[in-house]
Amino acid sequence: MKNNTSIKKVGGFLLGFGGLMAAASPTFAADFDYGLDDSFFKISYNGYVRTTVGVLLQDSKETAADDKWRMSQARATVNVDWDIKTGPLNWRVVTRVEEEYKTDYLEDLSERMDKQYAVLNGVTPGFDDLDNRGTYGRYGTEGSFMDQYETTDEIMDIVREIYFDWQITDRLFARIGRQQLVWGESDFFQAMDVVHGYDFRQRLFYENNEEWRKPLFLFNFVYEVHEWDGMLNFYIRPGLDRAVDMGSNYNLEGGRWIPTPYRGVDFTQVTDAYNEDHNKGDWDDWTYGIRWNGRWGSAGYSFSYMKTFNPQPVINPNLNLNAGGTLEAFGAYYGVGDAEDPLGFRSIGNPVPGQFNMPVDQALQGYGDGYRGDKLLGEWLYPEIDVFGFTINYFSMAMDSTLSAEVAFIPNKPYNYGQLKSDLPGWGGIKEKDTLNVMLRIDKEFKWQEILGTHRPSLSSIQLFDTWIINRKKSDEIVEFASFGEEKSEHTVYLTLFTLLNYTRDTINPSLVVGTDLTNGGGFVIPAVEFVWGNDWRLKVEADLWWNDGDRKKVCGKAENNASDPSAVGDLGVSGCSKAVGDDLLGVRENNASFMDWFARDNQLVFKLTRQF
Repeated sequence: MKNNTSIKKVGGFLLGFGGLMAAASPTFAADFDYGLDDSFFKISYNGYVRTTVGVLLQDSKETAADDKWRMSQARATVNVDWDIKTGPLNWRVVTRVEEEYKTDYLEDLSERMDKQYAVLNGVTPGFDDLDNRGTYGRYGTEGSFMDQYETTDEIMDIVREIYFDWQITDRLFARIGRQQLVWGESDFFQAMDVVHGYDFRQRLFYENNEEWRKPLFLFNFVYEVHEWDGMLNFYIRPGLDRAVDMGSNYNLEGGRWIPTPYRGVDFTQVTDAYNEDHNKGDWDDWTYGIRWNGRWGSAGYSFSYMKTFNPQPVINPNLNLNAGGTLEAFGAYYGVGDAEDPLGFRSIGNPVPGQFNMPVDQALQGYGDGYRGDKLLGEWLYPEIDVFGFTINYFSMAMDSTLSAEVAFIPNKPYNYGQLKSDLPGWGGIKEKDTLNVMLRIDKEFKWQEILGTHRPSLSSIQLFDTWIINRKKSDEIVEFASFGEEKSEHTVYLTLFTLLNYTRDTINPSLVVGTDLTNGGGFVIPAVEFVWGNDWRLKVEADLWWNDGDRKKVCGKAENNASDPSAVGDLGVSGCSKAVGDDLLGVRENNASFMDWFARDNQLVFKLTRQF
């Protein structure tokens, strides 16, 4: 019955918002000229109205309800782009308003977060009363859960970009204001495209990069050097941006795209998100970059350097936990802070001797001395990094293909490490390692008109992306992301494939995206089809499907078994594992899950209905 209700809600949301879009007049877009000289002042605008609905295809273990066919997302977007000419200046203003409906699924995740809040604030009954835990009303989280999705609360959320272009001389061009600057060639996994952070809370990485990239205030200059068939691009970010504009956002507040099994877990209850004033990553610091683009024969190439912030946040643990601090209520409930787990997992409260108790500057390479200490377990940081990059692209007549490569060297890139046999692996601190990101890509058009019946050649792209941690040692105990215990390999290699087909004069456009982790296993496949009606209407239907190698985040995984009594395994039937305490409000113990495993049971359908104007 609940599934039928959910399906009706999906249809109602699509039809209701589709009716709103239908009311938009086809003549909505317009040009206006003012003044005696038409070239002095001119305004034009265009945009779209869109509704996005996500429907789960599998049950989530983190909610009591059967989640199959429930809506995970119901979002409305209005985007208007303005082009304004004022004498010698050409302005661009990108405005966006978004609203998200709190679905039943998100409501369940919010209630789970309420339980967590209740436990951490000591408002629940005794520890043994697990069945009633967290059922005593809401304690301050109602209303804040949706803040991560309500992204247009302030004027600068609505005005995503506002900048002007100025041709200063015949060689020097300037773009000044809040904008997006794209460096690099890669699509899914960014190597050089790290001037900005990204907002991954809505749809992870399925969207167009322009949709989720976070604009910044930049002074962006291009100087043409015709003699060398190239140009010099350099930018300065003077630190005028808001804190919310910096770094990449993940569902630390406990949303639909935080990795399983942390749905409905609000990490900001026990961590600071984010410390914007840390001496390793002060968001008021100026960042900058310089890039040379040129051509050598038929090949295009670039060299670049940038000072920016690490794209992913790292956790800076609270060292005071080992200097008289306690976890008491937190540790009693979650099993983080007890003396030592008899089955091989060591808690944060009792670290490996010599690792967590060493001097701060040695343990954390200087991160700990900037700890703000507002929350119990630690704080999230975006440390500053240096990136040295090189790109090249070349059209091969022999292969009838465009070949591209991108290389980014990042000295002293920060990673979380240590505490692999604790409830929070990777929380041993921050370790810096030289890293090389390499991307190789082939783009080719296939003439499949006779074979597949397409009406024109079809574009396909294959991309290989490798993250190489130089001089990585087993003793480094580096993890992909804090709280996930699979050690990061020296090489982590992803392979992606994209193909687009076009039928009936581009009115029916199927596509397929496939990605796999060649190092750890698992991957995703995204079949989709877009239907086009006239110049205005678009409907895209896609399936976001994941597979993994069986190492999805689970209790214990391949942890060593120190239990003297194998019967202590309990009802899980996994050697060396014990059932986590309570209802696992902070997930479960493991050290075996890598990136593609994090999204097991996340298969879903997504519908996008767009009205362009």
